[in-house]
Amino acid sequence: MTMYRNSYAATAPPPIDPFAGLAGNSFTPFGYDQCPCHDAVERSRNLIAVHQRSTLTQSDNATVVASRAKTIAWTGKASDLFRTRMDRVVQSILLLDQDMAATVAIAQR
Repeated sequence: MTMYRNSYAATAPPPIDPFAGLAGNSFTPFGYDQCPCHDAVERSRNLIAVHQRSTLTQSDNATVVASRAKTIAWTGKASDLFRTRMDRVVQSILLLDQDMAATVAIAQR
């Protein structure tokens, strides 16, 4: 039975300097005005807000279409099915609007 030995000497990593940046980043952890994370968070918040406004516009348009579709003079099983499905679409839109509002609230924290 052959035993293997490591041929390298264990070296200790250099000590962590809390004032010299972390993980190769050129910023210090206490220099908040220089941290790229703050810019990334702000860009993410702005992107969420842009998408929220766009989605709310489309949601409003779809809700108007659904309400106008209910005024069509149409009877029978097909019209009942159509109106039921339109009601489900409107409910989905309302849930989406609520979820977006919750997402925006979380992103603003």
